[in-house]
Amino acid sequence: MDLLLIAWRYLVARPITLVSTLSVTVGLMAIVVVDSVMSGFLGEQRALIRALAPDVSIELDGLDAAQRAALASQLAADPDVTTAAARLDVSAIQYCREQRSFLAAPKLGDSYFVNLVGLEDAELSGPLNHVLGATSPAGASAAAQSFLGTSTVARPADPFWFDLDDEWWQQRLPLDRRHRGDLVPVLFGRHLAYQFDYRPGTVVTLATFRGVLQAGAASPTASREFVVVGTFATRDRAFDDTHALVPRAALGDFAGLDTDAHEQAVWGRGTPIELRDRLRRALAATVDPAAIRSWEDRRALLLGAVESERRVMNVAMFFVVIVATFSLFVTLHQLVRRKTRDIGILCALGASAMRAGRLFLLCGLIVTLAGSVGGLAGGIALAHWLNPLLDLVERLTGFRLFDRQLFSFKNLPVQIEFGRLVWYGIASVACGTLFTLLPAARAARQDPVEALRHE
Repeated sequence: MDLLLIAWRYLVARPITLVSTLSVTVGLMAIVVVDSVMSGFLGEQRALIRALAPDVSIELDGLDAAQRAALASQLAADPDVTTAAARLDVSAIQYCREQRSFLAAPKLGDSYFVNLVGLEDAELSGPLNHVLGATSPAGASAAAQSFLGTSTVARPADPFWFDLDDEWWQQRLPLDRRHRGDLVPVLFGRHLAYQFDYRPGTVVTLATFRGVLQAGAASPTASREFVVVGTFATRDRAFDDTHALVPRAALGDFAGLDTDAHEQAVWGRGTPIELRDRLRRALAATVDPAAIRSWEDRRALLLGAVESERRVMNVAMFFVVIVATFSLFVTLHQLVRRKTRDIGILCALGASAMRAGRLFLLCGLIVTLAGSVGGLAGGIALAHWLNPLLDLVERLTGFRLFDRQLFSFKNLPVQIEFGRLVWYGIASVACGTLFTLLPAARAARQDPVEALRHE
């Protein structure tokens, strides 16, 4: 306690130490803000690239009907699995009878293809029901928001609902299609629906190859009329512009496939990685473990690139803290020189050389602790209020740091990960302590007699 009191008096008597404290504070605040923004971008990217991907996908290629039935039974009995549903994926070409022409997907050049994803109602009314909400995508015009807000499914609990005998549908279907019982319901991405004025009741013709394509063999084609029953919106604009959702059984019949599904989509408890590992152990006798992958495994390259960018930014920003703590070394080195006679007096009163060294080590620890606590607190506060501050700067100066038109979100994403920030604080204290060791060692090596003679 006596060393703490002396260290405090030394620091208070020399306001220059406040500069070192502020340097550590500012450096750590920069790290906190940069890390929080990069974490926010990573979180946004994860939401964007996931689209409709389930927690875990199990590829069904190579499994016969009995094995698929056994797999479905195991998933249904697994307590860690909340939802499991078969999926089918088929590529098709879209043709709108009203416009009498093939349609190009927006901003994809002359691409007329759309990927049809065959789902079961349980997916859209369960884990994927958020994609049927009425929220308009970021950046949509007023006209688009008006259109998109009224283009979701009529019955969220039954997203593929289509009933020719219902008056609601009779009012929306073309006159010559009001008695067609072979129309297949389809959900288009909301941006794609707005581009081509796809509204509930619009009839679209889709064409695809039937059966499995084989090299060198001619493949028959098939076309069928689909009726738009609503729209969906994920965070991935590219996915929404190129995909449509169809009941799985109807899609399999349309494509003439000898399989009813390409994969099993699984949602469950815990993280996707944890669920994947549990399923690999539980299904080892039925499915090849390599066929069981989480959505993160499928997007590992892109997620890894974003994570690597965050790490590089954090390492670069940590050099700010290193420079800040180096100023502490200079400050304490001068403090030891000025307090040489005090060191001699302490030793004459019975203090050991190591005790004198610990005194200045304590001085450095107080400075770095104060700077780290201030940096963490200030950084968290700044990250929390970052978007309002950016808006204020834009209103006052006209300078826009974050251009919302370049991204699919309205505000700069911020995600504060307190566990990571604690480690940054510990690293800052360790770095400051390291730079304090040399001045403390110099104080410990002082000869008491020579120190008393120092003027």
